[in-house]
Amino acid sequence: MRHEELTLDLADPVERKIQMAGNSTFVVSLPKSWAVEQDLEPGMSMYLYPHEDRLVAAPETASVQERTVTINAGTAAGDIALRRVAVAYKTGFDRITVTNLEEADSRARRMIERATSRLIGLTIQEDTGDSLTITNVLDASDVSLPQTITQAQQLVTEMNTDAITALVTGDEDLANRVITRDDDIDRLFAFVCRGFHRGLEDVHEVEQLGTDRVAAFREYRVARSLERIADHAERIAAVATQQAAPPEESFAEQLELVAADVRAVLELALEGDTESAYETATAVEPKLDDLDQSLYSGTVPNAYLYGAVIRRLRQTTTNGRFIADTMTESTLLDCGLAERRSHS
Repeated sequence: MRHEELTLDLADPVERKIQMAGNSTFVVSLPKSWAVEQDLEPGMSMYLYPHEDRLVAAPETASVQERTVTINAGTAAGDIALRRVAVAYKTGFDRITVTNLEEADSRARRMIERATSRLIGLTIQEDTGDSLTITNVLDASDVSLPQTITQAQQLVTEMNTDAITALVTGDEDLANRVITRDDDIDRLFAFVCRGFHRGLEDVHEVEQLGTDRVAAFREYRVARSLERIADHAERIAAVATQQAAPPEESFAEQLELVAADVRAVLELALEGDTESAYETATAVEPKLDDLDQSLYSGTVPNAYLYGAVIRRLRQTTTNGRFIADTMTESTLLDCGLAERRSHS
């Protein structure tokens, strides 16, 4: 029996030997039955992507299959239908059809239309009255996950700074701008989620996004932490709109100093200076404790509001540590790869 005729389990890898054809070409043969089951055809192009210790092979058809999903709004409350649309976007669907809108909550259509306009790359292609067809019009080659992360980093750092400034100065206009910018971070995070999920399914697309699968996972984790830090900044800004007056000067000065240290944890982690980020995070914890304790003296107006601010700063420090952990993992992986290459 020839090797190609052996029964193969399609879930198992196929081991093949590289053969020489002529003086300048390597050839790898594939069992016909296995290739047919994988929808491979003679003359089809294959792409080989080098990735550290392996080669990833992908047929050209892998990137042209449209992902579609239908969401029945008639069987779900408006906010649930909206969440399903958002999840479909984040998980990488190209075409999202929302049906039975006439049977749904009257707010459902408006909520979905508004969300569609805010998500990167989405547009309403067709509106029949009872259904909406939402499609992605953004080409992966036109965007970059690393650049999106850089944009989110800058925006989150500015939000953190402005939220504290709005709080200590009583600037409600600045506070409201911070609150509005939280939506921008949500948009960027949703886009990173989408790129990450599509990259897991399609090796072509992750290449077009200017990253690889390991890096995309790292970028997703960083983006997740940034999205949470933006939420903390938004809540601090909300306190600035709720306080009766700005905090007294002595408390405001202490708050600004501690907030600057918290922000340093984030900035150092994002720069890859993880050792300094960890050290700064450890040093700021007792400062946060002392500032929190000062609220119990009964002499600080709006103490209950400022207690919430301190909790948000503490959580920001924790998220900064998470980013430092992610950067540390990246460094260790790079070192391990360099060692393997030096020994090969």
